[in-house]
Amino acid sequence: PYDAAAKLAYEASDKSMNYADFKAKYEADAVAMVISKQPVDVSIPYDAAAKLAYEASDKSMNYADFKAKYEADAVAMVTSKQPVDVSIPYDAAAKLAYEASDKSMKYADFKTKYEADAVAMVTSKQTKD
Repeated sequence: PYDAAAKLAYEASDKSMNYADFKAKYEADAVAMVISKQPVDVSIPYDAAAKLAYEASDKSMNYADFKAKYEADAVAMVTSKQPVDVSIPYDAAAKLAYEASDKSMKYADFKTKYEADAVAMVTSKQTKD
């Protein structure tokens, strides 16, 4: 029967109340226990960070204006932390040398000569076996 659990619980109880009252209380307690185990919404509102910051602020501006400024400041902070390109171009040494030169020749010609001179210098310093 559908009330078998209630009957078993009643038989194991001290029988301090009649079965009809016990059954009603048992079923109510069972329903309350099931409801208490239902999932709880733990979602966080999109603007929770702005709301927390606003609550901690001096509230010198209304929330809508505060939120807009807070979000703009947050975007600016994240943007400022973006990676910076620190790569060095392959011909950086030639460009630096050209900028320091008298620029009496075109850069393309200077670069070709600079690289040939660099190779010749390195080759001349290598030990000969």
